[in-house]
Amino acid sequence: MIKSPRTSRFAAALAATCLLGLTACGSVSSSSDAFSVNGTGYAEEDFNKLSDVLVSAGQFTAINGKIKAADAIVVLRTLIRYEAFLQFTKENDVKILESDKAEVLKNANADEKYPTYPKELQDVLVNFNIADVTLKKMAPPAIGEIEKLYSDSPASAGVLCLSHILVKTEAEAKTVLADLKSGTKFADVAAKKSIEPGADKSGGSLANGDQPCQALANLQTSFDKDFMIGAVAAKPGVATGPIKSSFGYHIILSAPFAEVKDSVATVVAENPGATLLAGYMSQADIKVNSTYGVWNGATATIS
Repeated sequence: MIKSPRTSRFAAALAATCLLGLTACGSVSSSSDAFSVNGTGYAEEDFNKLSDVLVSAGQFTAINGKIKAADAIVVLRTLIRYEAFLQFTKENDVKILESDKAEVLKNANADEKYPTYPKELQDVLVNFNIADVTLKKMAPPAIGEIEKLYSDSPASAGVLCLSHILVKTEAEAKTVLADLKSGTKFADVAAKKSIEPGADKSGGSLANGDQPCQALANLQTSFDKDFMIGAVAAKPGVATGPIKSSFGYHIILSAPFAEVKDSVATVVAENPGATLLAGYMSQADIKVNSTYGVWNGATATIS
């Protein structure tokens, strides 16, 4: 079920965030918006202006005077993530420090290319990096707060602790569900019926080495999108399925918090800001103008 992650020069260089306090963000989403996050919209007109700046600055190549559709999606995802960042930090009382702003601006001015960029791009670069610094400085929340998020929806904590059983047909998947409902242990059914290589030894666990849990963001870039939709929707301790993917039919189990408490805490502690933001985005009401496609919250992608 593994697929290759996608990368982009823009997302990598600009830390996959967006503009700080950009005035184009309104309070109501409408058909004239490029996107909205929890009802806060970003105007299509302003998106087009920003795209033109990025093209003129050499970040992207224009086709017939316009940014390519694939590149527009990269920009949109970046803007969406930052609007989510703004809302996430506000809701969680995370402060954007003036000292961090000053340090980022100092480092930007030390770059010989920075003064040659249009002011709009200068602002983007500075503010994207401020967001990145803010996320990196975040401390992990108390374990009780993590447990509440995970118990409501594991994905909202930015962590998934998954096992799955893969079979060829929907009928087989339904038989697996019946076995599980009768009380047979998930690992035993996986060992016996899953066609996933190594399932007889792993019991279907999608552990990362000795950690049963993984960061949601890592899974989003490496797992089949249909599988991820089922995985994000799965409730702790409840076998979910059948979920059809390009590999077959899955029954997915998200581990109860009590069984993976230490691993969840370890994964969150590795990168609290980015992990919790990914979780926040998986539950946010994000809409994209149909010109560009549809937002998939399970994978944080536009398709």
